[in-house]
Amino acid sequence: MSKLTLTKYLAKIERRVPLSPPAREAFLSMPAESQDFAAYRDVIKEGERPHLASFVESGLVSRYQTLRGGERQIMSFHIAGDLVDLQSALVVIADHGVRTHCATRIVTVAHADVLRAAANYPELGRAFWFDTLSDAAIFREWTINLGRRKSHERTAHLILEMAALYERAGLAEDDTFEFPITQSDLSDALGMTAIHLNRVLQSLRRDRLIRTHARSITIENRAALTALAGFDPRYLHPEGMRESNDFGGHLERNAPEGTPQSNDLDGRFERCV
Repeated sequence: MSKLTLTKYLAKIERRVPLSPPAREAFLSMPAESQDFAAYRDVIKEGERPHLASFVESGLVSRYQTLRGGERQIMSFHIAGDLVDLQSALVVIADHGVRTHCATRIVTVAHADVLRAAANYPELGRAFWFDTLSDAAIFREWTINLGRRKSHERTAHLILEMAALYERAGLAEDDTFEFPITQSDLSDALGMTAIHLNRVLQSLRRDRLIRTHARSITIENRAALTALAGFDPRYLHPEGMRESNDFGGHLERNAPEGTPQSNDLDGRFERCV
């Protein structure tokens, strides 16, 4: 398959820190396959044992769990350029599902190839690691959003988060971005009924904070919406990751005698793969 299938995630990585040419080539050379999904199809089901990592080439997916009574909680949204289930390279059983919200193309790479690339090129391993840390930061913020913010604040916060992610990926223009979900989807993400969410959205539109049309959202008054939500984008870590040369060799110079150096660790990791 063409190397173009992995370039969106590569661009996401390199917005944080540039890769060396060999690491970039190794990443783009991983064997990949693509699959097209219609809206509301499971990419991964809870309880499965996935053996492929899923990159979002186009469209929109969410991570979710379904309770015994059939209620659903969406835990995050993922847009084009995201690697939605990197943790599955090491976690054997999926503890949540991943499903689409619109026509979506998923590019898959075998876990063994992802782990091998990380072992052979530590800068790729750090980039993957940082990606999981960024996801964890978003999960923490969603916990605060659902647990402590009121409905208007909660809704405004999610809108601003998605706007920031779409803007960073170059998928927003003039404070407008496509967000192809229903009000039912949004209520599942925000932990409120669809009826209550409808009232909240009407209020935000009436106050001219946002404008909605079909599946797009326009932020009309970003300052006021930010103030309402108490939104601080630091948890999205726009500064990127720490570069390896920031350590200046300090870790290895001060390692206890007999501690394997990075090359030894990489070799052990590769043998495990």
